[in-house]
Parts: sequence; C-alpha cells; structure tokens
Amino acid sequence: MESISCYRIYVLILIIVSVSCVNSLPYDVHWLGGPTTIEREIQPTKQIVDIYCYSGGAKNLFALWQTVKFNIKIKNDEFSQYVGPSPEDVYKDYTENSYGWAVVNPFQRKSYKSISIDLFEPTCMAINTKHRHNIELQIQRVDIWRVLLMIFGLVLIFSSKTLSGNPLFFYICGVLVGVSASFMLVVYYVSKLLPKKTLTYGVLIGGWTVGVYLLQQIWENIRSIILSYQLYIFWYTLLVTFISFVVCYRIGPPKNQRSKNLVMWTLQVIGILMIFFSSQYQEASAAVAIIAMSVKYFPRSLLYRIEGYWRRKFPPKPRLLSSEEYYEQGARETKRALDDLRRYCSSPDCAQWSIMLKISDAKRFASFVEGNSHLSDDEVLDYESYAFSLERNKPHANSTRNHLDISDDDSSDDDAQYY
Repeated sequence: MESISCYRIYVLILIIVSVSCVNSLPYDVHWLGGPTTIEREIQPTKQIVDIYCYSGGAKNLFALWQTVKFNIKIKNDEFSQYVGPSPEDVYKDYTENSYGWAVVNPFQRKSYKSISIDLFEPTCMAINTKHRHNIELQIQRVDIWRVLLMIFGLVLIFSSKTLSGNPLFFYICGVLVGVSASFMLVVYYVSKLLPKKTLTYGVLIGGWTVGVYLLQQIWENIRSIILSYQLYIFWYTLLVTFISFVVCYRIGPPKNQRSKNLVMWTLQVIGILMIFFSSQYQEASAAVAIIAMSVKYFPRSLLYRIEGYWRRKFPPKPRLLSSEEYYEQGARETKRALDDLRRYCSSPDCAQWSIMLKISDAKRFASFVEGNSHLSDDEVLDYESYAFSLERNKPHANSTRNHLDISDDDSSDDDAQYY
C-alpha cells in the first residue's frame, strides 16, 4: 500500500510540473483552420503574447485559385506586425523589437492591415498594439483576380499571332511603353540630383536595410507627390500619350515577319508568366501553361491524322431518312437547284440567245427565267395522275398526301420542286 501511494504521489508531481511548464510559455498560440474572426480588447497588463497561426492545407486542384489572408481591423496604423513560419520565430522577432528599439527603428518592416499567406505552409503572426483590434482569417475559395489573371494569360498565348499584326494593339502598347519610359526618365534625372557618395556610403555602412528604407521613403514621396499634384500628373500623362501616339503613327505597325514573330514570342512569354503566378499551387499553374503551349503548337497535320484514324476505327453510324424527311429534302434541294439555274440563266455568263436557238420553246424558257414554273399544265396533270395512282397502292397514301399538302392553287410550284 505504501508503494502504491508513493507511486500516486510521484505521478501527481509529474502532472503538476508538466502543467506548470506548459503554462510558463510566454506566448499563446491560436491555430486557425478556417474562416475565423477574433476580437481583442485593450489589455495593458497582459504579458503573454497572442500568436495566430494558419496550419496550411493539402495541395489539390480546388486550391488552384484560392487565397488566404490575415486581415487586421484597427482604427489607426499604430501597430507592429510580426510574421514567421512558426510561433518560436514570431516570438523571437517580437521580443527583439519590444524594448523601445522598434519605436525609433527607421528600418523596421512596414506593417499591413491585410497580408496574403502561403496556402500550403504554416504561417504565424503576432500583433503589438495598445488599441482594440480584430484578427480575421479570410479564405477565398475562388479569387476572381487569380481567375482573371489566368484567363488573360491564356488569351495572350492563343491570340499572340493575331495581336502581333494588329495595328490597334501596336498603338496601345506603344503608348503604354512611352508613358512608362517617360516616368522612368524623370526618375533617372531626379536621381542625378542626389548625392551619390553619401548614398553609397550609407548603403555600404547600413547594408541592405538602408537600401530598403531609402527605396521605401522614395516610394512614399512619389505617392505623396502624385496625390498632391494630380492635375499636373494628368496633363503630363496626356501630353506624353499624344507624343507616343504620334511616334507610333510615324513608325507604323511592324510589317516584317521576324518583327511580328518577336512580338508574338514576347506576348507568349508574358502569358506564361501570368499563368504561372496566377496561383500559389505553382505545379498546377505550370501544367496549365505547358498544356496551353502544347495545344498552341500542336501540329494540325498530326491532328488530322488522328481524326482520320479515329473515323476509320470507329466510323459514325449512318442515319436513314424517313419517307417524310426524304420528300422534304427532295423538295428543298430541287427548289434550290432551280433557283441556281434561274440565277445562272439571268447572269451575263449565260449565252441566252444561243440557248434559245437550241430549244424548241423559247417562250417557255423566258417565262422560267422570269420566275414562272418550268412545267406546263398538262405536265402537272400527268404528274398528279401518276402520283395519285402510286399513292393508292400504298397503305399510308392518305397520310403521305396530307403531309405533302399539295393544293390546286400552288400545284404547279410544288411540282416544279419535285422535278
């Protein structure tokens, strides 16, 4: 009994020690597996860091156009964001920037209220703020922008040959290139005014963080300039667009086949890149790009051979016409042949006088060319008698007669169709 009680005490001590070790972690991990929203109130005395993690999913075709985001809903931008592949990495990054250095650190990574995360790998995030906020895991099963990007890439691949010789497409691309090049030229001349030695020494001393910081500041300044001088930017863009159009009009669309081939190949490369980066499931998007290029350059002669072999191996079964379909087709084809003959006889290619000399009834020929029936009343009567005698011997003569629906008024026209 004493040994059993000692064993229970030992087990109890182990449980207490393990629970205390678990609770001693300085952070709390929240694993999110689906669309979730977590509300956080202001807790100035809380010492434990909240870390939000997405475990990732399996690779399948349903994730081809899927997008997963961490959204932070906060009224202001007074927060710091830490993202990593594991809770340990996030907490390490959090502690390294939590001793006042983050407040004065100019090279700290910019925080965003919405970030896209990897679909298939674990991703964790922590927020450092003193304001009330919400953490939302948003899962878009079908991201419309990814779908449009892939469709546009496919359109570029299959329409590259047509677009390479299209004048409208040439002018649009020329104007876009001209406007982009003009802005790059402005940036180039502005960079000439910057002190090169001071900038180079700063990058050498501070490393890549200084370069990233400077590029970020330049981008922020460009954004502020664009927002402050929107009217000037508009007129500048309009002027450069006009100049680019004039230059493209003077040069003209490419006429050389090699130039068209270069444009076509460039469009296909752009389309492949758009398809590849339209999905985080890059194996599937690469397969789509390969299939598209294979279909684009699949030899038509081989396709015709495969189609011919398939038809010889599995010939289609012929469908026999019924009596009604046979009479309808005969009437339709006869009417069309008579109309073609009448148009030919009325055309300049036909030697009407030579034909009239060879036939016995020229008046009847002229009447036929003018649109009248080619049968006389006696011929129509003989045909009616012959057809009536044949239909009397058939078991469904009356139904066939009703289906043909030949009246006394238009008997001559219908008889003309059957001859």
